Amino acid sequence: MTDQIPEHPRIDQQSDWPIDWLRQTSPYINTQRGKTFVIWFGGEMADSAAFTPLIHDLTLLSHLGIKLVVVHGMRAQIDDELADQQITPDFGSAGLQIDQSDSSRHQTPSVRVTATEALPAVRSAVANVRCKLESAFSQGLPNSPMSGAQVTLASGNFIVAKPYGVRNGIDYQHTGEVRKIRAQKIRALLNAEMVVMLSPIGYSPTGEMFNLLAEDVAMQTAIALNADKLIFLHQDANAIDKNTREFSASDPRQSTAFISADAGAAQKQSLKSVIDRSIQACRQGVNRSHIVDATLDDALLRELFTRDGSGLLIDSGAYDNIRSADTNSVSGIIQLIQPLIEDGTLVHRSKQDLEREIQNFYIIEREGSVICCASLKYYGEFAELGCLAVHPDFRASGKATDILEYLVKTARQNHCHTLFVLSTRSGDWFLEQGFKPDTKATLPESKTIEATRGSKLYTLDLLRK
Repeated sequence: MTDQIPEHPRIDQQSDWPIDWLRQTSPYINTQRGKTFVIWFGGEMADSAAFTPLIHDLTLLSHLGIKLVVVHGMRAQIDDELADQQITPDFGSAGLQIDQSDSSRHQTPSVRVTATEALPAVRSAVANVRCKLESAFSQGLPNSPMSGAQVTLASGNFIVAKPYGVRNGIDYQHTGEVRKIRAQKIRALLNAEMVVMLSPIGYSPTGEMFNLLAEDVAMQTAIALNADKLIFLHQDANAIDKNTREFSASDPRQSTAFISADAGAAQKQSLKSVIDRSIQACRQGVNRSHIVDATLDDALLRELFTRDGSGLLIDSGAYDNIRSADTNSVSGIIQLIQPLIEDGTLVHRSKQDLEREIQNFYIIEREGSVICCASLKYYGEFAELGCLAVHPDFRASGKATDILEYLVKTARQNHCHTLFVLSTRSGDWFLEQGFKPDTKATLPESKTIEATRGSKLYTLDLLRK
């Protein structure tokens, strides 16, 4: 995203990409309107070329009806202020240390000792970043169709802090922790269509100022607001294992398991910090957390408005819900199964057929779109599994296995002893799931079979666990 209007293909070139893009993004725009997002970015971003595109994207999100809380870091700015004052940064032993051999600035879980003489640097750093944010949001989206679409930015003493205290014999002085987030006050501003800006500073009930870790502010705010999304725009996100696109907060593996083995020590430290906080947030009520590459100016929009996303997704465990289909699901099921009908994998079903049989269908949805479906039809003590389909983007994600396990459990609960499926092309997969080839003589008499398809029968004994 740049300051200039992109050079789009002319309509008379018969290009379909703007329409395809709109069709792909519109479900996400609709489902995310009115939702609350808490978005964190490091202080170094405020001094980078990525800052202006980020503000444009945040402004766009706000005008799409998304409630935004923006949490900025300021480690880089504090270090610069301390350098100007010839004060050496002091990081205690309670957290992991910055790798001083690495010249780049990484957001690490190290804890800064904020001495009294360092407080002016903290105040200057806060003023620096906040003024940049207020100025940037006041510009709207120049040289674009949304030029002049300004956003009102609100800030205040919404964070009640407490001292980090003395740990391992080190007094962290004016370094603090989040004690409470004044969530009700923040919600009032969000409902008034303002973007709330939170700096990583907080105040005690006696008015003492504390320097806080911005990642903790973002996490605690998302939890207090019961936010729909917590998003970390992280400069080291490209070091996330490319084979990991999403995982559940209930996953027993350590956060380092999702970081590339080739990542440097500082990258691993910084990513572990935000992955751990993302997991904790999801375990305490936040629906989803995302870790997005801050160095790519389109990464945030891709993560939010495309099916594949661009970063790492941590879900609370309720991200993909298997549920009974209803009449509102018919169009989504048709769109999912039509390519499989056309290539002969599935038997033909019209819209009217689906509407008549919709009570037999189960679906998995992603952001309002059907990405997996299957039907379960009963014949006394037999149950038939049919119309199992998964969107191509999710065929390697285990969704077919998830819905099969759910339907096996459902059939058992309905006292069925055999689950059967007729298939022309997917026999190997059903064999892998424990089904066995069988003769059609075992089927209930009430089951009719379309002879011209030449389907093969596979059965699963539900009485065996």
